This record gives sequence, C-alpha cells and structure tokens, in this order.
Amino acid sequence: MFEELLKHGYAKRSTGTEYAFTIINRLLNIVERGDREGFVKSYKSIVNSLERERPASMASWNLLREIGHHFVENEFVGLKEKILELREKYDKACWDAANIAAKRVVDGEVLMTISNSLCVRRMFKILVDEGIKYSVYVLESRPGMEGLETASYLDDLGVKTYLIVDSAARFFMKNVDKVFIGAEAIAVNGALVGKIGTSILCLTANEARVRVFAVAPLYKFSYETIHGELIELPEGDWRSLMNEEVRKTLPENYNARAPIYDVTPPNYIDAIATEYGLFAPQAVPVILRQVYGGFPPPIPSIEEILEKMR
Repeated sequence: MFEELLKHGYAKRSTGTEYAFTIINRLLNIVERGDREGFVKSYKSIVNSLERERPASMASWNLLREIGHHFVENEFVGLKEKILELREKYDKACWDAANIAAKRVVDGEVLMTISNSLCVRRMFKILVDEGIKYSVYVLESRPGMEGLETASYLDDLGVKTYLIVDSAARFFMKNVDKVFIGAEAIAVNGALVGKIGTSILCLTANEARVRVFAVAPLYKFSYETIHGELIELPEGDWRSLMNEEVRKTLPENYNARAPIYDVTPPNYIDAIATEYGLFAPQAVPVILRQVYGGFPPPIPSIEEILEKMR
C-alpha cells in the first residue's frame, strides 16, 4: 500500500522529537571518538541541515543550544554525560507530557488528531495500557500523509481508528469529544507551529466547542520569539505531492506549492500538556520563568555559540 502512495507524495518523515533524538545520537557518536575538530565540523553541519530541512524543529534547536554551550565552556569534559543526560531528560519529558494529556481522556470518548507526533502516540499507548476504551479520527495529513503512520500505529494498538481526508475534519467533528495535536514549536504568546492543517482543525474544533489539547515538552518552546523573531515555516514543491513519474504527465508550466507547517493562534488551543503540567497557552512566559529562574531564559543563541566555536 505505502509503495503505491509514494507516487502521490507519501514520505516517511521523522517526527520533531525523533529528529531531535537523531541529532543527539549523531553528536554522541562523535564525542565517543574524542575528535574535537570533528565535533565542531559536525555541529556546524547539523545546524546548516536544520536550517535547511527543519527550521521550525524547536526541540532540535534547544538541545543543540545546550550541547553547544557545554562544549564552548568545557569542550569534551563531561560532554558525553551531558548529552546522555539531555537524551534521557527529553525522552522522559515526552512521556510525562503524554501521561498528563492522557488524564484528560475519559473512557468511551472519541478523539481526533492530525499528522504523526511521537508524544501524542505515547499518549495513545498510555491510554491502552490503562485500559481506557476510545476511538480516533486521524486526518491523513497531506502533504506527506503522515497521518497514515499514526493510523497504522493505532491499529497495531487495537484502537478503533478512522482515517479521513483532511477536508472532512469539520464533517466528522460532530462525533468528536476532544482533539489532540503535537507541535513543532510553540511561540512565547502560545501560538503553535504544527503540520499544515492543524490551524484549520483547531478552528473547526473551536466552532464545534470541542476542546483542543497540545502535547509538547518544554523543549518545543521557542526562546527566539521572546525577542520578536519569527519561526520560519518551510515550504515544499511538487516533490511533496507526487513522484517524477506523475510529474511528467502534467503540463511543463505546472507549478505546485506545498506548505509544510502553519500557525495556530493560542485562542484556538485550550491547554498545552507539558512535563510540568497542563497550562493555558497564555501562561508560556510564566512557565519559562518558573523553570529557568528568569525571563527571558539565560540561554545563549546558536549564533553566539557558533561564533565562540570559531
């Protein structure tokens, strides 16, 4: 089935959290070799790849920031331990956020989700392990159709699952009790950057008076937006919608645009489940101040870290 869908834009794509774990493991392998110059070169290469491929992946940026800051201050002294600690901390944060979100689900409820989020998948797993009965509507999530991955995962868990086209979200919303979404990033005002279609899903839920919960560890929060910076939203081309074989059947002057992410205003999200608890989107500054002991958090930017590496 998936092979045939490759013709129409289906792609195996890592979630934001999985992508962050890949970065952590890559840097850990270099540290274990003890190659100082290799670490700096790889760090810069990862930063360039992130800017090009996943500029909105805030967990990756925040983890890179902490790892780079430790290297600038201490080089390899304690760096392996630091990276292992961050990997464990982020993994636990995702599970904790999922567990808090799971507490909002009541036995017999009907849920809806979009795309493919590791933390949301973990919430579904927790519900099954606790014996909570529920069913899920999953938007297919074009372009990329990541919703198919989520639907397949839910089916493996034994959950009653409905895979629906993105445009049918409003049609089926009348059957839904709660909506759960992941996040690529969360801005300081509580706005959420997620897979394209998330904002329409949340708008539809708001209209139907269905509550929306985001599942996002604190590493998903964007510190740059405190200083007025905007989160870059990447856009794909025809390759996100079809393969070369299908493309050749279309007119030569055919153009395609495929936004990957959109921004959901905070007033369309009822709460964000983090490892520290469930908060309203408007409480983001309070959370950051409480956790980091100051606002804005005293964390150097990637640019400052790269300059010190040079």
